[in-house]
Amino acid sequence: MILPVICDEQALAFGKQLNFVQLSDTHYSLTRGDTTYKLLTKSKPLLEDAIKQINERKKINFVILTGDGIDIPEKYDICSLADDLNTLKYPWYFVIGNHDTSSYTDINKKNIIKIINEKNHDYTFNSTYYSFRPKKGFKAIVLDGAVNEGRASSGIIPEEELNWLDDEMKDVKRNETVLIFIHFPILPPYDSKNHEIVNVQDVKNILYKYKMPIAIFSGHYHMTKITKRGNILHVSTPSLIGYPNAFRIVEVENTRKETIFKIELVETGLKELQSKTKIMALGGALYYGRPKDRNAVIVINKRK
Repeated sequence: MILPVICDEQALAFGKQLNFVQLSDTHYSLTRGDTTYKLLTKSKPLLEDAIKQINERKKINFVILTGDGIDIPEKYDICSLADDLNTLKYPWYFVIGNHDTSSYTDINKKNIIKIINEKNHDYTFNSTYYSFRPKKGFKAIVLDGAVNEGRASSGIIPEEELNWLDDEMKDVKRNETVLIFIHFPILPPYDSKNHEIVNVQDVKNILYKYKMPIAIFSGHYHMTKITKRGNILHVSTPSLIGYPNAFRIVEVENTRKETIFKIELVETGLKELQSKTKIMALGGALYYGRPKDRNAVIVINKRK
């Protein structure tokens, strides 16, 4: 259970609240069989259950899928995924993951953006990395770490995108909180060299220059983890088709002196499927995380 944070009246008068949902690694597939740890044959009902739970919530500003929306880059799957996501009552955004695209297929980065643009009227971007302001006091930055050639489990941020990120950070307004969405974690939840961003230090060198509250939401590792390092919050979210079959609901309060993150892990209502994925994950303790990695209240003070 998430406990309330009490702020002074002046702070509450200034405060701006944002509520969003992070889905990750849905690995949507209508044709592929299950793997040793991915329940691909149930990717559609698991997503439909998540959408049902999200639509029952009030005051959600947007939903964002942080990569690996589909399991393999096929047009039929990305179109079907978008159709299901369009049953959400709220705007939704898409982040590129390593499973979503391949230069060897028709579902390359250019074409996947075209499809999402055609399917999703809230998505008006012509690039796989982009920014938007969902509400006053907040700036959202979406990064693309997927390789341009072929497919790989590791990521890379090209120089052009790094320069763009630096410019976007310079453009952050006074008292804004920055929300970064990327498939590949900047701070991985555990060591796995073949899953990391190969030039992650270049990304850190940019972000470490800035002292405003920054929260980075990622997937890729299918693991539940929350870590705060100085003014930067790292949130790793598990896969919807692997144990614990869950997504995040995040409430952010932006006050004059601090930013308060209330993070909730919401599990599937399809408990038989969850029991099956727990067995597939050999108990799933690694992916489920500790209690403080599932539900937490994190405060980041603003520096003068």
